[in-house]
Amino acid sequence: MSLLPIIFRDMERPLRMLEQQMRMAEDFFPYMIGSNKNVMDDTRSGHETVVHDKAKFQVKIDVNQFAPEEITVKTVNEKSIVIEAKHESNDEKGSVSRHLVRQFTVPEGHDLKKVETKLTANGILIITAPNKAQPAVQERIIPVTHVMTKE
Repeated sequence: MSLLPIIFRDMERPLRMLEQQMRMAEDFFPYMIGSNKNVMDDTRSGHETVVHDKAKFQVKIDVNQFAPEEITVKTVNEKSIVIEAKHESNDEKGSVSRHLVRQFTVPEGHDLKKVETKLTANGILIITAPNKAQPAVQERIIPVTHVMTKE
């Protein structure tokens, strides 16, 4: 009988425990793991994705358990976007009540007056705040006056 498999199993156990603890940390702090990225993604649970790049600030959130008329999106203090969805129904089996509220602070430089929303057929709400347009540089031709004297 060889002791090799038992030794390897015992050596592997701490690594499995560390991996499990890291997964638990991701559940509690999903946006801090890999914080160098501008994309914050919680794809394991399928809830929401936040993208912040040069062109836009965008939130994708799963609201498939709500009807379009049960969803509201609003801006607060020109700094945040608030998504609220509320569903209540009653039938012979009982009542169902769901309430979702998410607030996202939008980084400086985005135009909250031009926020757009789209609800896909599979229940994904996409909210996009474009970057504020930088003032266009206006070009003006300045005539060169030719003078015959030496300076």
